[in-house]
Amino acid sequence: MRAVAVNFENHKVELRSVPEPDAVGDGEVLFRVHQIGVCGTDREVAGIRLVQPPPGDSHLTIGHEALGQIVATGSNVDSLQPGDWVVPMVRRPCAACIPCSDGRSDLCASGDYVERGIVRLHGYFSDYAVDDRRYLLTVPAGLLDVAILIEPLSAVEKAVAVALNMHNRYYSFDPPRALVLGAGTIGILAALVLRARGFDVAVASLEERDHPRGRVLESAGIPYTTVDRAPQADIVIEAAGSADALTNGARSLERNGVMVILGAPNATAAFPYRDLIVRNQSLIGSVNASMESFEQALADLARFDRRVLDAMIHRVRFDDFERSLLGPLGPYPKIVHMLV
Repeated sequence: MRAVAVNFENHKVELRSVPEPDAVGDGEVLFRVHQIGVCGTDREVAGIRLVQPPPGDSHLTIGHEALGQIVATGSNVDSLQPGDWVVPMVRRPCAACIPCSDGRSDLCASGDYVERGIVRLHGYFSDYAVDDRRYLLTVPAGLLDVAILIEPLSAVEKAVAVALNMHNRYYSFDPPRALVLGAGTIGILAALVLRARGFDVAVASLEERDHPRGRVLESAGIPYTTVDRAPQADIVIEAAGSADALTNGARSLERNGVMVILGAPNATAAFPYRDLIVRNQSLIGSVNASMESFEQALADLARFDRRVLDAMIHRVRFDDFERSLLGPLGPYPKIVHMLV
């Protein structure tokens, strides 16, 4: 079958022919992959950054945002059946730490986790995949056209939940204000989630107001501005992956405010540390998500304006992977490869 993989011998992204799965374990399912979403992490993986191959392999099948339809199930799987549609989780637990044993591999304390398509475990950019039933979320038929957004939305759900849990509820504004830095998939979804939680939300990014991403936000009724004009906010979500965005976000943070960092810039940022202390501010990093966050993402996705979600997605063919993974960033927040 076809698979898009990073070759660690020649440091290239290539189309490979790999064996089809020939067995399904008792607690596993086999599914046909229909859609693969591409994000900044995939582009990092394609550049041989933030990536480790499976032990003994010279390549890694990429792709961690997937939507598939079940073809076969193992003998111990009774909650799923052929024909069901599923979205998989990304991270798999280590064998030692307490968070992983408690179902929170997103908080792995050992660092020995594996991640599909990223860290020591093949991903989903192939015709078929096998996975453990415990890491699959069932998707209703009515959400199939936007279900590829569930995985990135799950990371947002976790970040917003962390921010709300850390905030002491003494908001500076009524209604409370939230600022999202970055107008990519994560940024737009974060704005939608925060608005659904009752916040007055604005998004700040580098693109001009008439950029397609800005138009997506304005169609959702969310104000869009440039980073240098970012308003003050009680909660800030950094989703730009930029050191400058982190600095501007800290400066926009109100007293008692919380900033959660979702971007992953390999850079050093300058922060007003005294302000963090005297203004009772919190700065938090967040990555990955639990099944609870995936389930919340599914629930929120069903409530969001479908026109806004549709406008985020640009669908391309299977064999356009070099352009989406290695080419320049396009105007669309989410590129989705159609495998079927």
